[in-house]
Amino acid sequence: MPKIRILDENIANKIAAGEVVERPLSVVKELVENALDAGATRISVDIKDGGTSSITVSDNGCGIEPEDAALAFSRHATSKISRVEDLLGLSSLGFRGEALPSIASIAKVTLISRVQQRDEGIKLVIEGGSFLEESPTGCPTGTKITVEKLFYNTPARKKHLKSPSAEAGLISDLLTRLALSRSDVSFKLTSQKRVLMETPGTDKLIDTIASVHGLNVAKGMIPITGETAGLHISGYVSKPELNRATRSQQTIYINGRYVKSRLISDALQEGYHTLLSSKRYPAAVIAVETAPGMVDVNVHPAKMEVRISRERELYKLLVSAVQKAVRTPKIVPLIEPTLNHQENKSSEIKEHVYQSKDMHQDYGNQTKFNFTKQKFAGNKTHNYSTDKPKNGEKIAGVEVSNTNALNNDEMQITKQMFREKHKCYNTVECIDFPELLPLGQLMPTYILAQGAEGLYIIDQHAAHERVLYEWYLKDHDCEHSSQMLLVPVVLELGFHEYQVLTENIIKFRRLGFILEHFGDTTYMLRGVPVDFPQGEETKFFYDVLDTTSTNFYDLLAAKLACRSAIKSGQKMSIDEMNTLLQQMSDAETPYSCPHGRPTIINLSFDDLAKRFKR
Repeated sequence: MPKIRILDENIANKIAAGEVVERPLSVVKELVENALDAGATRISVDIKDGGTSSITVSDNGCGIEPEDAALAFSRHATSKISRVEDLLGLSSLGFRGEALPSIASIAKVTLISRVQQRDEGIKLVIEGGSFLEESPTGCPTGTKITVEKLFYNTPARKKHLKSPSAEAGLISDLLTRLALSRSDVSFKLTSQKRVLMETPGTDKLIDTIASVHGLNVAKGMIPITGETAGLHISGYVSKPELNRATRSQQTIYINGRYVKSRLISDALQEGYHTLLSSKRYPAAVIAVETAPGMVDVNVHPAKMEVRISRERELYKLLVSAVQKAVRTPKIVPLIEPTLNHQENKSSEIKEHVYQSKDMHQDYGNQTKFNFTKQKFAGNKTHNYSTDKPKNGEKIAGVEVSNTNALNNDEMQITKQMFREKHKCYNTVECIDFPELLPLGQLMPTYILAQGAEGLYIIDQHAAHERVLYEWYLKDHDCEHSSQMLLVPVVLELGFHEYQVLTENIIKFRRLGFILEHFGDTTYMLRGVPVDFPQGEETKFFYDVLDTTSTNFYDLLAAKLACRSAIKSGQKMSIDEMNTLLQQMSDAETPYSCPHGRPTIINLSFDDLAKRFKR
């Protein structure tokens, strides 16, 4: 058996770095938290190539004494605690003394720092854990740390990093949450000399929310507060109509530390019980204050997971505080005139509105799905009627129109003509979709059709969604038709949303969205794809941009198809039903929508006979 020995300090630091430093985000987190612990009121972060080339964190905190500078890079050297009992009363964000030595072991680190009482500061340069330089230098009060060549001696870890833009997005999201925890501190993030994020440091949380999430989100927030023995809750939650498809705009703090807590997330959702649709989540900034001894932060190296005492009391307190805030008549949504929905920029918008009538379509007067304009499955347009079925009648909720129905021979001819006119756009042979004869609608949400195997029930929205989705994907390189808006919509975005939109602007334009940068993190939406539903522009963009999906175009196509597809409850004529079924027959995977729900089910003749005991 090999002998047991104590590891070399440099090797131990590299092992520790595996836990503490996973990516550039980890470096920024540790350095910014150190700056906050040093009492900084201004913190600036500059990154290059998503932090993989360099990260610079500057602050105006108390600085480091020259004799302590080198010691700060020793493992488990810290000014935060000195005895084990201090762990029970932690008020600082850092305390282990692992961050700086871990970072210095896998990068080149330059530290420049000065305390206010001294005329000169100290400069240290460390690479791979080895000191290269230690000298006095002139500098302002505070600390500046530059990290270069991250993971240069651990190529396996560097290989698994995301793209520079994705890494920058993670850093932006982290600084957003740290800024929300300290509204009294001014944060600034720059990348490639471009400002990605900046907060005012006014000590007003709502100002910080407006800076990082946008003015529209800030306007939709409600203050909450709650208190019981040893527990205090404060912050903001969104009005029910301001909701998102994910929890990405929920930020939780316990004693000033950003954490992830399933308990608090569940309590927040319970507070909105019956007020939100399924799989919709509110925006929130929740701060929990309790005695330090009631929280154990020494659970995970990243200090993002904590254990909380009195969990049941905290849950009840938060649910009660949220319910009190959101279940009040004061939050009833206001219907504002369309022309005034962007009050703060109305004069600017008017200057940008196109005046030519030829460039506008009557977008505001559209009240139902327009089949004559919508594109399907590779063909340019479909000229089928939007009138109600003539001579139709309802029997037990089913609308039937025998006058427009096609017999089997007619349907075979119609399908053949359709396929000749609109060749199958798939690169593989079309799936053998059953030949169906539409009979009518149920509710009206489902198409009832007869086929060789019995009765078929088709979800009209899911089926149309699948057709549109595949068409968007197949025409990825083509630009789709647009419809100009009478009044452009101003999209005031948070930094993450702005970054996602900017990186994917070409994909939006290909699908028919006409967007124009309108300063800072704002875009102006001038046009939308034909038949995009009126009034859903802002919600659509917030939902799509609230994502970390690696296949953004696929996600965008799926959400656009969902928005543009015929809705449940919308009446269709027999001709329209038949055309939609023909479109399904040419789809690659017609049996499910992009979200995985079935588009069609079958009740066989045998099953019918058994149920009628024939």
